[in-house]
Amino acid sequence: MPQTLPTAERVLQVFEIYAREGRPLSNSEMARLLGVADSSCSDLLYTLRQAGYLLRTPKTRLFHPTGRFFDVAQRLKAADPMQTFVNEALEILSRQSGESAMCGVLDGTHARVIAYQDSPRALRYVLKPGTQIELHTTALGKALLGNLDETSRESVLVELGMKPITERSIVDKAVLRRQLEKGVKDGYFLNLGEGNEAVGAVGIAGYVGGQLAAISIVGPITRMEQNFEKNVEILSKARIEFFEG
Repeated sequence: MPQTLPTAERVLQVFEIYAREGRPLSNSEMARLLGVADSSCSDLLYTLRQAGYLLRTPKTRLFHPTGRFFDVAQRLKAADPMQTFVNEALEILSRQSGESAMCGVLDGTHARVIAYQDSPRALRYVLKPGTQIELHTTALGKALLGNLDETSRESVLVELGMKPITERSIVDKAVLRRQLEKGVKDGYFLNLGEGNEAVGAVGIAGYVGGQLAAISIVGPITRMEQNFEKNVEILSKARIEFFEG
């Protein structure tokens, strides 16, 4: 079983502290903010300085982050590892379930689909990446809402329009809140004909690279009902494999 390395965590915490404080720091200040001994902090900052990620001024003896961390981050962002990760994850889900799979992120009072994998079956649900979908009528949207903290969730719900899409669409926020509570308890979120009469979906959400994202298995409602337990099991394993924490 992989283990968490405290030293690696402290390196990341150093840059998080610089981002939060917005100023150069002495060794003793950084040690206090990290909650470590001055000697341990000195070794850590010296290592980062030797690697080119920090510099130390000759007179004030303060440590400043250099542009190297920013340059590395920019190169990583250009490679778009999130998109690669999501595409591979959806390919796995679609292959295991035999249905379409999608990934979305919160976009105001909607969810925005960022990746989609077609089912290999002739009868399947199709949706283009970039499409905005409703939060209250989709498993993807409910999963995103369910994984927000209570304050953030309520701020979205206050602004959320609850327009009906089908006869099964939820139009009462109290009912939606109860569904979200049940989804959090069960570990998955459902949509059965609420956004499209013929379509059902099961979704989960979590953090990938520090960003909240939801994934769902979606297909014809009859097949989704028949394979409900199988799809829930697939997503339960995916939560452990794909999401942080």
